[in-house]
Amino acid sequence: MDAPSRPRGRPPRGQAAADLLPADGPVLITAHVAALLGVSERAIRNQAVTGQLHNLRLTPRVVRFSRACLFARLHGQNCATVVYDDAILTVEQAAALLGVGPATLLRAAADGLIPSVHLSGTWRFSRAALLRALCPEVPTPQP
Repeated sequence: MDAPSRPRGRPPRGQAAADLLPADGPVLITAHVAALLGVSERAIRNQAVTGQLHNLRLTPRVVRFSRACLFARLHGQNCATVVYDDAILTVEQAAALLGVGPATLLRAAADGLIPSVHLSGTWRFSRAALLRALCPEVPTPQP
């Protein structure tokens, strides 16, 4: 009896966890935004590169969008008016929220791309700060 066929090789780097992101969640991938707006993924990528759509680029291939920011802009509102609920997340929880692998998340945190705190060998993330990082126009609160 033949063994069931499986796809060969690894999924594209940084993309495997994105398959777990729900299309109605707080964080969207390019395909979700394209489906919501009824345009091609290429158009969304071009809008993201030119800054017309707010996004967070974790790696050259990993781009994430905030649902709340997208809808605020569609309604002609400023993204700074969006309020997020706050919680402290572990590496695994933050990676699941953004739809990336833990290694990609930690690299972005170490590079300062996303807000995080490194304490006693562990990383912690604020859910609200991560979602705010998806929209670069939103001012981050200064202590």
